[in-house]
This record gives sequence, C-alpha cells and structure tokens, in this order.
Amino acid sequence: MFKLHFFSAFFFILLMAPGVRAQQFGGNPSSVNWYQVNTPSARVIFPKGFDSQANRIANVIRLMGSRTASSIGGKQRKWNVVLQYYTTLSNAYVRMAPVMSELYMTPAQDNFSTGSIRWDDNLIIHEDRHIQQFSNFNRGFTKVFSFLLGQEGQMLANGMAVPDYFFEGDAVWQETLVSAQGRGRMPSFYNGFKSLWLQKKNYSWMKLRSGSYKDYTPDHYQLGYLLTAYGYEKYGESFWKNVTGDAVAFRGLFYPFNRAIERYSGKTYRAFRETAMSYFKDKSFAGVQPSEMEYITPVSKTVTDYKYPVYISDDSILVAKTSYKEISSFCLLTGGQEKKIRVRDVVVDDYYSYRNGKIVYVAYQSDPRWSNRDYSVIKLVDIATGQQQQLSSKSKYFSPDISPDGKEILAVEVRSDGSNRLCRLNAANGELIKALPNPVNYFFTQTKYVTAHTAVSAARNMEGNMVLLKVDLATGAVDNLTPFSFNVLGYPLVKGDTVYFSGMHKNADKVIAVNLKDEKIYLVADNNNGVYHPAVNSKGELLVSAFTADGYRLAKLKTSWKRVAALDFILGNSHYYTDSLFAMTGAGALYSLRDSSFAESKAGSIRNPVTKYRKSFRLFNFHSWRPVIDDPEFGYSFFSDNVLSSFSNTVSYTYNRSDRSHTLGFSGVYAGWFPVIGLSAEESFNRTVDTAVGRSVMYNSAKLNAGISIPLQFINGRTRKFLSFGADYNIEQYYYRGVGKNVFSNNSIKYLSSFLRFSNISQQARQHINPRWAQSVSLIYRDAFNFSNRHKFVVNSSFYFPGFSPNHSLVIDASWQKRDTLPDLFSKSFSYSRGYEALSTRAMYKLGVNYHFPIIYPDLGFANILFFQRIRANAFYDYTSARARLNGVLTDIKSRSTGGELYFDTKLWNALPVSFGVRFSHLLDTDLLNPLVKNRWEIIIPVGLVPR
Repeated sequence: MFKLHFFSAFFFILLMAPGVRAQQFGGNPSSVNWYQVNTPSARVIFPKGFDSQANRIANVIRLMGSRTASSIGGKQRKWNVVLQYYTTLSNAYVRMAPVMSELYMTPAQDNFSTGSIRWDDNLIIHEDRHIQQFSNFNRGFTKVFSFLLGQEGQMLANGMAVPDYFFEGDAVWQETLVSAQGRGRMPSFYNGFKSLWLQKKNYSWMKLRSGSYKDYTPDHYQLGYLLTAYGYEKYGESFWKNVTGDAVAFRGLFYPFNRAIERYSGKTYRAFRETAMSYFKDKSFAGVQPSEMEYITPVSKTVTDYKYPVYISDDSILVAKTSYKEISSFCLLTGGQEKKIRVRDVVVDDYYSYRNGKIVYVAYQSDPRWSNRDYSVIKLVDIATGQQQQLSSKSKYFSPDISPDGKEILAVEVRSDGSNRLCRLNAANGELIKALPNPVNYFFTQTKYVTAHTAVSAARNMEGNMVLLKVDLATGAVDNLTPFSFNVLGYPLVKGDTVYFSGMHKNADKVIAVNLKDEKIYLVADNNNGVYHPAVNSKGELLVSAFTADGYRLAKLKTSWKRVAALDFILGNSHYYTDSLFAMTGAGALYSLRDSSFAESKAGSIRNPVTKYRKSFRLFNFHSWRPVIDDPEFGYSFFSDNVLSSFSNTVSYTYNRSDRSHTLGFSGVYAGWFPVIGLSAEESFNRTVDTAVGRSVMYNSAKLNAGISIPLQFINGRTRKFLSFGADYNIEQYYYRGVGKNVFSNNSIKYLSSFLRFSNISQQARQHINPRWAQSVSLIYRDAFNFSNRHKFVVNSSFYFPGFSPNHSLVIDASWQKRDTLPDLFSKSFSYSRGYEALSTRAMYKLGVNYHFPIIYPDLGFANILFFQRIRANAFYDYTSARARLNGVLTDIKSRSTGGELYFDTKLWNALPVSFGVRFSHLLDTDLLNPLVKNRWEIIIPVGLVPR
C-alpha cells in the first residue's frame, strides 16, 4: 500500500525559515493572569503588572509598520506577541503557524552579544522585521502553498524560496537602521569573518552556509547581514523588496532567489557575494596598525576557546575552557601544562569570577514542570579540591564576584518585575545581606569589587547608553567613570588604581582603561579583531582572550597607552555601518517615539488601553491544514494551536474509496494544568468487512482515547534529567448494520495503556555523536481488560559511556517484554535484533552493544543542495532471546546479529540538518519469518523525514 502524508517530508524545510524555533508547549501554568494591549498592528499579551513595557512594544510595532515596512513590500499583518518574564533565557522568536511571537524579557548579561539598547526595543525591532517579511512573502506561487496548506504552506514556500541568512540578516539590518546601535554597528558582530580574513581561510560558499563540525564558521546572522546590508547600500531601498518578491513568486523555478539577485544587481550571484564580502573586508582593516600579540595557547586541531583568564600567579592562569570535543570546564594553565579543576554545570552565561582560591559563577536550573520558568543560581568552587557549593535557589542572579576578604558575593539580580539591582550576599550561605537601591533603573552587568566598600559595574541606561560606574556598596550611590555612549563595554578588571575593560573603539573591541583617581581614559592597546577579558599580572603584562578562527586564544598584548578624551570616547563609534545608512527611510526611527510631534501622530507613543486577556480567546485557532493520501484513504487534517500554547488540537476527515466510508476525527491536548490532559475521538461510517460466506457486512465504529500525563524536567548540575509518566484509556466500539446485526454482537475493545520514561543526559560538545554519559529507560504496559485479558509489558533502555576517544561512544541497549500467550493485539515496541523480522512472543529480552565513532569531516557538497559535514560509523552486536511455542513445544529462540552502520551528517539546502545512513546486518541465527536471509542491507532515514 502506498502511503504519503502530502508534503510531510518537505516540512522539514520549514526549519530553514525564521520563527521555527520551538515554542514551549504548556510552558506556563493556568494561574498566570494575562492582560493585553490590543492595537490594529498587534496584540501584546503579558502577565499582570507589565503594562508600560507592553504599551511601548505595541507602539514600536506600529512605528515600524509606518516607517520600515515599505522597504520589504509595504504590508504588515496584525500579530500576537507574548511576553515571558519568568525565564532567565534571553531570546525571542517569530512563529508562522500560528502567526505569533514570544519575547523572553530577561536581558542578556553579555553586552557584546546583542548590544546595549533597551532589551524590549532590541527584541521587537528585530522580530517585527520577520513579521514584515512574512506579511509580504505570500504572493505568486506561494499563494498556492498557502491555499493547500494554510500558514504552514506559506512557511514551506518561503523556506524553499528565500535562504535563512536573508531573514536574519535583514532583521539585523532593521536593528541597525532604526536604532543608534544594532549589531550591524558592533565590531563583535564581525569577529567571525574578520578572523577568517586575517588567517586567510577561504572556505567554500557551501561551507559558510552550512557550517562545519571541524572548523569555525560565522553563523547565518553574520553572513546574512553582510549580503543584505551591501544590497541596500549599492542598489537602494527597493532592491531586496524586488528580489524577495520575485523569489517567493518563484519567478525562475530553480534557485529563484539567486536569479532575482542577478536580475536586479546585474551581477552573477557569486560575484554579488564576493563583492559584498570585499566591501566589509575593506572597512574592517582600513588604517589599522595593530599592536604586537604573543599567543600563549597553541592552535589545536579542534576549535578551542580559552576565556576569562585570571592570573593566580605570574605563571599560573585560571581559564574557562571549551572546545568542539570538550564541554566547558575550569582549567589551570601552568608552565604549558593544563590541569582540569572541574566540569562546569549547565549555564546560560559562561562568565565567572575568581578570588582567594574560589571560583564563583551562576548555573542554570529549570522548573520541574513549567518550561517558561527557570532560575540562575550561584555556585562556589574550591580550585584546590574541585568541590562545589550551591549558595542560592530559585534565584535570578548573574555576574557574581567575591569580595576581597571572601566573606561576601556581589551579584546582579534581575527580578521578575523587570527591575535590576546589585545584591550583597553572604558567601557562606548565600543569604541576602543588602539589596542596593537603583532609582534610575540602570541595568547592571559584569561587576567587580574595587575594595570591600566599592565596586565597578558595566551598566546600561534606559536610552541604551553604556557607562562604567563606581558603586558605593553601602548606599548604592554611583559615580560615572566613563561618559555615557553607545559604545559597548564590559568585563572590567580592577588592578591597583586602574580599571581595565573591553570596549568598542572604531574597528574592533579593544582593551581600555580608566584611572580611579583622576578618571582619565586610555586606549591600552590597538588590535584589528576583538580581544576580551583582560588580565594583568604583577609584572604589568596584559593578557586577553583574542577571537581567532581557531577559537578564543590567550595572548599577551603589547601595551601602548594612548590618552582618549571624553569626546573621542563618545564618538569612537564603530564605522561598520554602510555609507548611506543615515539617508534611508526609517533611519533612527526608534527615537522619534520621544518627539512631541510624533507623539501626537496616529503611530506615536500613545497610551493604549489595557484589558484582560481571556485564556479561552481563540482556543480553537485553525492555522494550517494538510492533505493525507493513504491509498485507499484520502482526506484532510486541520491543525489548531492557541496563542498561549496550552491547547493544541486537530480535526480530520478521511474518505475510503474502497468501501466508500467516511471518518471524522478530533484530538486535543491541554497543557495548562500540572497534568497534561489529552482526548481524541474518531467516528467511522459505512465501513464494510467481508465474511467467510462471501457477503459483506456493514458497520460503523467509534474510537475514544482519554489520557493524562505529567512531563517533568530537572536541569540541575551537569546533567539534564527528564521524567514523564501517564496513562490513557482506549475504547473501540463496533455497531453492525443490516444483516450484520443478526450475525455479530456490537462488541467493544477496551484497554488501558500506561507509561514511564526517564532519561539522564550529560552535556555534549559539538563533535560528540552521543552524550558521553547518559541513561534512558522506557516502560510501557497495556492491558485489554475486556478482551481475553490481553496484556503486554515492554521495557527498552539505553546506557551511554565514553569510548576510547573523546568523540567515540559506547552504547549498551537492553530490552525486555512479557505478554499474554494469545496472538499479539498491540503494536510492536520491543527493540528487536537488527536484521531480523521482529517477533513478538510471550517473553523476550535483548542485549545490544554499539560503538559509534567519526570517520571524516569532509565539508563537501554539491549544487547548494546537499552538504556533507561528517561521516561516522557504528559497529554493533545484538542478542535477542524469545520464548514461544513452535509446533506445540515451548522453545527458546535466539536471534543474534552483528554488523555496521555508516551515517552521513548533512545539511540539506545549506540549512536543514539531516542524518541518514546504511546498515549491514549479518544474521548469526535463522530468521523464522525469512529463513533464507543471512545478510540484510537497510537504508536508515530520520524518523519523520519520510512519512509512515
């Protein structure tokens, strides 16, 4: 029978478009009271108490619609924006099916990642551009996809027509255009490409697009911005509107985006890319005379980062080390030797501080049930013993430092109400000693003690300017050590009466210093790519983490100490913006929100009404539909998800052409309560079955499934633990019609299914095929209590261990099954020996051994369709013992096999990760269902890529 869920295989391409980042289903409890600001442009949904931010976000969306939408087509649809305040994660996304966005409202501590402008502004001007893109990308042939598949159809077509780098590059362009900063003005955003240019690493276009397990490559945000900004600069504001308009209309069926660039630029796609790269390369190194740099960590075969160096002594350095084959750990470097102190717990921000033999950092911890609630807790590590102590729980602390006497810890606290403050904590037990007042609502980031009574902190104000502050730890009073500016700064180091820090200065992030006595500012050294985390020893030697194409390397930087006047400090902004940026429509538009004339306009910063958001609003929100072809059955399924992602449901209709029957179905899951509740029902009409006497009997049938489950996660320490358990009740009832009523009884089949799943997974480095340590156990019990007492109990488990090399993996599989002695009523879930046709007998167990290892990282592809990143192998041995009656005799059946699997880790269309492979199994025993087979070849494809 031929079976195809129409376009299912291609839905994986949706990952190529922005907004396909996972929304957390059931991430918030139903106890959260939601409110809304509802405007013609957007509905902003938020918890009680955040009216002001929601109002500003609604106004910025309206502003962007009037000032920037024209450059991508002029349309802007209304969309839903949900603000999440109870997570420590700093992120945002747009989802296209259904159309909505979530903003995670805790600002990032790393100033050099996204800049210093207001976090809510930063998020919304970026994500709003995605909505503008989607609003204008439903035209031409894309409309056919939308008609057939709904919002998923547009997402599919857009993912096929427009590369992912454009979506993100164009959104970064909007950040840079409408604000006084944006990543397009930040030198740190160019570190990746500059490192490749400096080291003359000329990677292929497919490698830059697809990434690599072997070498560092910049991400699609950086790549996309270079091409997008160049297009706007050289060909005007309508260039990308025309290019994307033709692409989504599929004008030129194959590679429509590339063809459109050639059409409107007059250059080949390759020439356009190369010219864009050259434009920014020339900007990067014009007039630069870099200081001498002596690297003290070698180039490894694997990309390796050494970050946040601290001099323990003049010849002993503490660092945070991570690489493509090693997870993050604290290491001590002495005389060219490395000593690992401790593997770090799961973290969101990798910053740490050190003093007097102790490391302090913050680790990530999840809420057991609600995925949009998590915490940032303080950990203290003794470098002599490697022992670790947790000092806080259910906290949101960041960027801690230890006082000179070791008795206190100073940390930044980001509260759930959005406020930010510095907190003095007891270093012995984590108890709060004093929370310092912050009346002007600075956003404090990396903070360092100067004395027991003062500290310095890299802070942002509400306008997005940064400043280095000196803070009185008794009163909270602050003193500006640098002028306010849009120059990003951070990672302060106090050495004597001087504070060193990393800061933007023209073409790169450099080491800058300020004297605490006279507050004079100095450029300590010059460099042509980013250097961070300054450290100074007793000899006055300056050590930094230098960004290179081989990772962050430790380097001693020759100092030059040039005085920087206050005005030069303020104006020493990056020159990476394109030449005509300020003349384009929408330039600096974000700041017109404060203009009185603009405030009176329709799109101004007006005060929007706040109303309660009913959780039942659009509980049924059908956004997409998919045809199903499962010959002889044909039909359509309609998909619905509410905006709060607590209720998901599907309605389906199927027609069977063989017996001309009809089936209606519904399934729904509600995840707003602590247990997740599921319900599904299906009704079939006019079904027929052939009888032994040659007559067909008609019947109707009804199926009902009701279930409850509890999904839990425990991300704490160095592992991630997941536990879920639940049960569901199933009934299938038959109603015979016509002559069948006199022959058959209207019987029903009822069964209960219960499950428990547990996994404990260690952290993985980029090149790790599997976790080095992990355990996974699944138990399923099913009981058809009204049908001859049918029952079945299956246990599947896997245990992961390190192999002989860091990227090798040993996996032990164990399975067990016990069921009734009648023919099997239930589906097969036992993991049988590979190569055999699976049996399902009254008692079975299986042991399997797997050894996974990489073979080569080819980094080769063809036609921008398929790119091979890694080829790896697995050697296996399986042993299954099954007990069954054969010819009336209870017999033990052995099914042993050995063989190998060859896997190809690839990128499809330079964006979609797909792993597939081939398996050879040699059967050491007779396959009872295929006795002539001794060797078997199989193709291994990802679950879900090809429908079943």
